[in-house]
Amino acid sequence: MKLEMASTATRLVAMCLGPEAGGAFNIREIPRRSPGPDEIEIAVEAASVNPIDVRRAAGYGRRLLSLMGASRFPMTLGNDFAGVVAAVGSGRASGFAIGERVYGVKPPSRDGTHASHVLVKAAHASKVPANRELQELAVLPYCFVTMCLAAARAGVTRQNAEGKEILIHGAAGGLGTLALQTLSEWGARVTAIAKAPDLSACLEAGAAEAVERERNPFANLRGAFDATLNFATWDDESKLLSCLREGALGQATTVHPLMQNFDDGGWVAGALRTIQQKRTMRAALPGRTRNYAWVLFRPEREALSEMARLVELGRLSLPIGIRASLRDAPKAFDHVRRHAPGRALLIP
Repeated sequence: MKLEMASTATRLVAMCLGPEAGGAFNIREIPRRSPGPDEIEIAVEAASVNPIDVRRAAGYGRRLLSLMGASRFPMTLGNDFAGVVAAVGSGRASGFAIGERVYGVKPPSRDGTHASHVLVKAAHASKVPANRELQELAVLPYCFVTMCLAAARAGVTRQNAEGKEILIHGAAGGLGTLALQTLSEWGARVTAIAKAPDLSACLEAGAAEAVERERNPFANLRGAFDATLNFATWDDESKLLSCLREGALGQATTVHPLMQNFDDGGWVAGALRTIQQKRTMRAALPGRTRNYAWVLFRPEREALSEMARLVELGRLSLPIGIRASLRDAPKAFDHVRRHAPGRALLIP
């Protein structure tokens, strides 16, 4: 059933004014529209602020994101949401009912989830299990999907992970924590690299071993792993490659310089720089290693399905450090910018 809304219905959005305005926000009231085919409208109860939102507010990625119509300010940021279905479109959206609790993601756009209401593809939403608190799930989808894409591009899947030795750099962050929880559930033996105060949390999340980042552990880990995932820093990319064994599955990174290359160098110089960097890293792969990838977020149905399965099992969670209203969006963004502990939520 499709709910027809009055033409006067409005929603609140946190509009980021961009780097020229110092990343300031305006709270605006704008018209709502009815969901189209395969869409549902969500009355948002929580939307997360991820590091990519903070970077985009400062202008990061504007050149490449312009190809998706997602670069012009002012814009509403945010990819994650958790809330209640307010209206249902036709087609695939018929699997949802008004009033159901859901969580999920939107692809990068100028009309993100930092709003009181948001339209999303039904395929990008999952129903909330009865035993899970709604707001806590708003911090999962963007991080989980990005992590799952990275694992897949490195050659690691739920089907082949059993018994594999996997190294995660940046294991205490959102991506790393979800990787520990997921890969250990898949049966992999995971080694975590993190700062000393975070090592115990990594072990609790599923790491078989946790090593201190400050002690430059890479030399002691050479040639020991079937796959490596870099969620920490591009500066350590080649060091992680040295930790792969001969015939390894591969390596994937989410901290690559792709967007910055185009921001800094334009289309031609950015492309040439990217090709050169990838070529250099591929040349450093151990013999017979299959995969090397730079990963960008996009909604992916298989990853969303696996997230829903693990949420049902109670295997996925991230700590929440701050809950702020839409009008206090700068506080949530500052929390992320300062690398304060816990995830940041905006509550409309």
